[in-house]
Amino acid sequence: MKIRNRLSLFFAITSSLVLFALGISVYFFSSQYRQREFNIRLLRRVDITEKMFLERESLTEQSYDLIREQFLNVLPEETEEVIPLKTGWRDSLKYSYPAEFLDELSGKEIAYYIEEDRQGAGRLFHLAGGNYVVIISAVDLIGINVLKNLRNILAIAMCSGVALMIFLSHAMAGRLLRPISEKIKKANSISVSNLHERLRVFNPDDEIGQLAIAFNRLLNRLDGAFNSQKLFVANASHEIRNPLTAIIGEADLALDKERSPKEYQEALKTIQAEADRLNMLVNNLLQLSAVSYNSSELKYENISVANLLQETKNKFDLLDPDNQLSFESGVINHFKNVFISANRTLLQTALINIFDNACKFSSELPVKVSAALGDVSVKISVSDQGIGIAEEDIPKLPQPFFRADNVRNIKGTGIGIPLTVKIIELHGGDFEVSSVLNKGTTVTITLPLVSSFDKML
Repeated sequence: MKIRNRLSLFFAITSSLVLFALGISVYFFSSQYRQREFNIRLLRRVDITEKMFLERESLTEQSYDLIREQFLNVLPEETEEVIPLKTGWRDSLKYSYPAEFLDELSGKEIAYYIEEDRQGAGRLFHLAGGNYVVIISAVDLIGINVLKNLRNILAIAMCSGVALMIFLSHAMAGRLLRPISEKIKKANSISVSNLHERLRVFNPDDEIGQLAIAFNRLLNRLDGAFNSQKLFVANASHEIRNPLTAIIGEADLALDKERSPKEYQEALKTIQAEADRLNMLVNNLLQLSAVSYNSSELKYENISVANLLQETKNKFDLLDPDNQLSFESGVINHFKNVFISANRTLLQTALINIFDNACKFSSELPVKVSAALGDVSVKISVSDQGIGIAEEDIPKLPQPFFRADNVRNIKGTGIGIPLTVKIIELHGGDFEVSSVLNKGTTVTITLPLVSSFDKML
């Protein structure tokens, strides 16, 4: 069911219940008021009958009936009884009355009763010659007819009101939801070809305006991600094409004519170097894709910072036996009992990328690794004495395939730092770079510590 129909149904049911409750309340209180008013009239008739009874001895029967018919306001279908209160007085009543009424009359001296349309009132009065009971009963024909008429009016009004509410609620729901319908139509028209278009925001303070703002922000993120993806694909294609072009060109050159064994060896070495570069690029791309889309499947363990640094250094020594990277004094010993929660393989990959960049861009000058312990985190810093990075280029380092102008002549893929930044973010850490051109660069990663409770687990 559409929201418009649900809103219409909700408003129609709610308003109908309110109308029914109002109509029933009006009818109920009107009925109670009629009964009370007629009881007052009955009690007045009891008073008149009592006074007439006291004066009856001075009047003849004909005079009494004449006065009663001409001057008393006789009620519709009225019955009147004046009975001496003595043993067996109930048996001398001409009309039948509810037993509860007679019991109440005997105990309280004033009582009322309602039996179908007939109402009655009675009272005891005391004379020197004895006690008497006066009972008057009648039918409030006018009040009952007025109440019936009110009931018919209320029924017609409620039915008409319900029909009107259904119509108005349906029209109002359509009017209220029209902006949403227009925004849905506009949103359905936005595709890759016009991703720059946005929904109109008429009132940013209401819910519909906030919905449009949220959707526009989503479109901004999608537009940015789409542009980044296009740029990434273009850069990846360019970077992959370069080694492929070199491999194909070298192979064509070697096959162009007969070569000496030495020339073939040189060609194969070039092909192998470019193939290794291509393999490294593809592996880095796969790793970057893996940590970007499958982070929920990563497994973490508590790792000693000292063990992590030492294991990473051992692996890096195998990759670059001639590196000049070393630890500051005491780093390994001081951090044996300092633990972080990490995916060992990924974090080692991130550190190796940092080590490799520091050594590669420092022209084999010494590179120092230091660490500092905080209250809730540990900082690992790698400082080199290389060519440095321009200040305006530092914010661009996390972008895939970005390479500063002063390092374009040095081999690299532009994937290592973006991959490292992503890995550090997955571990809840921070990646910072400070650098001075031609003096060196310091890369600092901050990783959260494992609490004592977590280590016991």
